[in-house]
Amino acid sequence: ICSAIYLQLFAGNVCRTGKGLGIDYRHCMRCNACVSMKDEHHCIPQRLQGNCPICHESMFESTEPLRGLKCGHVMHLSCFSMYMRGHTYTCPLCKKSADDMSEYFALLDSAVRMQPMPPAYAATTSNIYCQDCCKMGNVNYHFVGLKCNHCGSYNTRELQRVDANIMAGMLQGHY
Repeated sequence: ICSAIYLQLFAGNVCRTGKGLGIDYRHCMRCNACVSMKDEHHCIPQRLQGNCPICHESMFESTEPLRGLKCGHVMHLSCFSMYMRGHTYTCPLCKKSADDMSEYFALLDSAVRMQPMPPAYAATTSNIYCQDCCKMGNVNYHFVGLKCNHCGSYNTRELQRVDANIMAGMLQGHY
């Protein structure tokens, strides 16, 4: 695209981030936002046209700084800070992890390793749904958390808990 057309095309859009359009940022016409050229972009059409999911004020007309989440949703930076103080790490709209959680998930991995399950739960598994990769799976039950086998996230929901000892007894007619 030639620079004259490029400037004309984006003349109505003001980007206040980075070195400029075409240098380290590009404008996504679908979500009407400037996005980094080096990061993966999760496009949500007209995402800035809606209201902040926390305070419900318009984001497009706001002069407050905005915070984009890993999933692509956006909220006011101050609302994000307040929301995260509540010890939640998921997007209030789609429930995906709001940010890179690898350090936190590594702490959970350590906690799982340090706290083996009691013998009564050794054969217990859980059917889970992962909020981050949207896949289902079967994992060993642990009270610290249920880790997705597909993406390594602990942002999972338990759908069903199965005790293999009880299942074996039912199959043998003991229950």
